[in-house]
Amino acid sequence: MQPNILDRVIAAVAPAWASQRQLARARMDAMSMLDRLMPQAQASAALDGAPAAPSGGAGRWWRPMARDAKADTLRALTGQRGASRELVRTSPIAAGAININVDRVVGTGLALSAQPVRAVLGWSLEQALEWKAITQREFSLFADSTECDIENTLNFYQQQGLVLRSGLESGDCFTLLPNGERTSTQPYALRLQVLEADRIGNPRGAMDTHRIAGGIKTNDQGAPEAAFIYDRHPGGWLPGSGGDMYAGGWYDFLGRSGRRRLLHHYRKLRPGMPRGVPYLAPIVDAIKQISRYTDAEIMAAVITSYLTVFIETPTGASAPVFDGGTPGAGAPGQEVGLGMGAVVGLAPGEKPHTVNPARPNPNFEPFLLAILTQIGMALGIPRELLIKQFNSSYSASKAALLDAWVYFRGVRQWLALSFCQPVYETWMAEAVAIGRIKAPGFFSDPLLRWAYTRAAWPGDSMGSINPKDEVAAYVAAIDARLMTRERAEWELWGTDFNDTFDQKQGEQDRLRKADLLPTPKAGAAAPQQTQQPPKPDNEPDNEPAAPA
Repeated sequence: MQPNILDRVIAAVAPAWASQRQLARARMDAMSMLDRLMPQAQASAALDGAPAAPSGGAGRWWRPMARDAKADTLRALTGQRGASRELVRTSPIAAGAININVDRVVGTGLALSAQPVRAVLGWSLEQALEWKAITQREFSLFADSTECDIENTLNFYQQQGLVLRSGLESGDCFTLLPNGERTSTQPYALRLQVLEADRIGNPRGAMDTHRIAGGIKTNDQGAPEAAFIYDRHPGGWLPGSGGDMYAGGWYDFLGRSGRRRLLHHYRKLRPGMPRGVPYLAPIVDAIKQISRYTDAEIMAAVITSYLTVFIETPTGASAPVFDGGTPGAGAPGQEVGLGMGAVVGLAPGEKPHTVNPARPNPNFEPFLLAILTQIGMALGIPRELLIKQFNSSYSASKAALLDAWVYFRGVRQWLALSFCQPVYETWMAEAVAIGRIKAPGFFSDPLLRWAYTRAAWPGDSMGSINPKDEVAAYVAAIDARLMTRERAEWELWGTDFNDTFDQKQGEQDRLRKADLLPTPKAGAAAPQQTQQPPKPDNEPDNEPAAPA
């Protein structure tokens, strides 16, 4: 593309800006060429035997092409990110959908529950429990402190919420795992740095290729090898500020030793999809139109809330009281309004007529609820939970919560596998290397390493509508050996049975010593006495004989 006069002028003053402008023009020309070729490609496909679009109806103007995941997602990704973030800042529906995800999935944070595989490690139950307690204390030393964050602002559990929120708003995000300085309060060098999606892109903003697309470099099999990370956010670069907005470098996902250096957090929806799509992308237009409609209804209600009175005159001319014709009415054009207890005189034949604006619109809420139902379907969140309103029966409300929990549980599992578990495994390698965790064979046998690093990541409970019945159901499941007490406590209250066991045992001992244990209810079965072991035959019986 030959530069025009304006391009040459800009190049003489700001070469970097001129190159970016030239690149943008090239992209626009390429998209225009693609749009021109689409009808030809569709016609060619019809000649080859593909079904042609109908002449009427939706097919008359709707002729989509079958493209791969890269072509379908990357072209519109920048605009979708901007629209998604703008809606989260300005739309209650968009902000509520994101907040519900973060609150329900992360809440106070997904906690580590180490689950070493005893069968592989050859441990007894006591050994596994002891190692688990030591490991969880050491990980809390790392995770509870904001020093695990390279910016020293968030701890590990707060970063979980940041990763999920950024992934939902932007489609994906990245986490760098660099090494920092060990301090007197933080013996671990591992640090976490969450990067926004815009920080990763092609070098110098170049067009996508077969091997490099969306800032991700892949091998011949399509596996990601490295990501190009910009030194600064492209959206924060200003002309004349110096430097290049696309300056950066390649970062490998894995180091030479196999240690993770970079994590990519996104939900892969199609084969070959290199980047994630914002959570709100399918409903951006719907939410924006609802916001405009809501603003218009609010403005109409505000405007029509003022009482307006029309004065009917026999001649059709304006009443003298409004044009200053009446003595004492003031200068011509003076505004006359209604007030508390005000009396305005009218000439003979003049009649007042009030206007009923008929606001608010009675059809506003039914229409809005109908659209919100479709939005909830796209987001995987029932409408009742999306609008925080439960007006149905108990069973309907319970069904809505259960259906939402299926979605939240899937997102929680994704967050644990994408962020929590890789960070835990990277931390474990350092903890074993510096001798704070004893794990023989960790670096020599992959199977042992896998057995050491198994873990569960439970979080806050779903909550309950009828706690009495739900607790009784869990108690019955525990008594029937269908559920462990640890899992029941996590699902009911979001706490770890192992962490609260010592406190519960201490409380029980104190109540027993003070003779304050709860008395059994009337009609309840008496506690069974502990059966004494049988005495040996040669041991004398010192108990007195029963009376005859």
